Amino acid sequence: MQYRSILKALGVIILLVGGCLLIPTVYAWVIDSSDLEAFVLSSVISILIGAGLLMLPKSKKPFKNQDGFALVSFAWLAAGLFGALPFLLSGAVPTFTDAYFESVSGFTTTGASIFTVIEDKPLPLLLWRSMTQWLGGMGIIVLTIAIVPYLDIGGMSIFQAEVPGPTAEKLTPKIQDTAKVLWFIYFVFTVILIGLLWFFGMTPFEAVNYAFATMSTGGFSTRNTSVAAFNSPLLEWIITLFMAIAGMNFALHFRFLFRGFKLKVYQQDSELMFYLTIILASTLGVTGVILLQSTAGFEPTLRGVAFTVVSLVTTTGFGTADYELWPVFGQMILLLLMIMGGCAGSTAGGVKSVRLMLVLKYIYVEMLKMLHPHLVRDVKMQDTVVERSVLGSILSFLFIYITVMVFSILLVSLQTPDMITSISAVIACLSNIGPGLGMVGPTDNYAQLHDFTKWVLSLNMVLGRLEILTLLVLFLPQSWTK
Repeated sequence: MQYRSILKALGVIILLVGGCLLIPTVYAWVIDSSDLEAFVLSSVISILIGAGLLMLPKSKKPFKNQDGFALVSFAWLAAGLFGALPFLLSGAVPTFTDAYFESVSGFTTTGASIFTVIEDKPLPLLLWRSMTQWLGGMGIIVLTIAIVPYLDIGGMSIFQAEVPGPTAEKLTPKIQDTAKVLWFIYFVFTVILIGLLWFFGMTPFEAVNYAFATMSTGGFSTRNTSVAAFNSPLLEWIITLFMAIAGMNFALHFRFLFRGFKLKVYQQDSELMFYLTIILASTLGVTGVILLQSTAGFEPTLRGVAFTVVSLVTTTGFGTADYELWPVFGQMILLLLMIMGGCAGSTAGGVKSVRLMLVLKYIYVEMLKMLHPHLVRDVKMQDTVVERSVLGSILSFLFIYITVMVFSILLVSLQTPDMITSISAVIACLSNIGPGLGMVGPTDNYAQLHDFTKWVLSLNMVLGRLEILTLLVLFLPQSWTK
């Protein structure tokens, strides 16, 4: 393990956090906010510690896979630590546990909050809260651009350690160029969304915050009642569309924007078609069940269900409706969507649509082979045979995901009063969603949970963001031996 190189790289990450803290610091100074001193102190602490680590001599040995895993894991833990400083120093959050929970929830784009009231918090603190999500949404890109060109370490090992999905895809010959292109696309979509939200009724401050939280599929809001506070069907449909876009593989956006604006880029992607089919079927199914059991109007019901389905399958966590009032069928569909998540290569969490799709195809092929023992048939994706090693890694990931989920539920159940809260809180944090059911439903928060439970859920957030194995592999003795 190349400790000096890892610490030096962590210095860059901490410096990055400190530099980003200067933005809400300036905003706090401009509006003469009460949390100005907290932001100044947080920035100074982060920049000084980051600069100190950056001065360490780098190891002469090249980066290996375990070094990349360690760097990515420690980077997320360190970002959560230094990102928590404004929450704690401003007095908005009373304890370090709560401050770290809120910060990690932001960087991992989970959106689980311990704030019982949001509107009374200083505006710069709310801006920083949304910024953590926007930075975390493209975490792989932040790490690659910030660390790799400067420190000359193994870029691909970092890319593979953090990229969401079963395989890592390079869009350009150089990983640094891939990072820059994806960041550019991410930035452009964010700017477009800011313009639309501002034009159709939000203040500039709220437009920035909601755009950050939407494109990162994070879900932090500036209002207690989330998007419902604006009472605007048009804003709801706009945010629904951009949540769906953020839940798509950004490689598809790259090919569409840089290779001729051809819609077939999207139409020929089997994972995207699976993802959209699940969204459509879930929306229509839940809408139908609600309409059969109530006298609600069609358009408001369809809009509320579509918004909620897209919000949860993309693991954003915004809300316009209290889905705990829906029929149990609808709640169960939402719980399954939370586990599935968005597409690989997106800012969404969950196990990813492509994994579920390939597992279903694998089961279908195995059933055919039971009927026809001599049949030779492979699992394919876009007319390309999926290697057995990839299928094996997907099945292994699903097993580990379920194992971690069950073990976490057992730990959380030690201090939570009901099974629904225990199960949904773990799923919501492990899939980086935020709201769940029970005590952590769409109209509730995580403030009432015990400290031990919050630490378990904080770890779940990081595990979910790094897709579990990147962090768990560090517990193997082989990761620390020569």
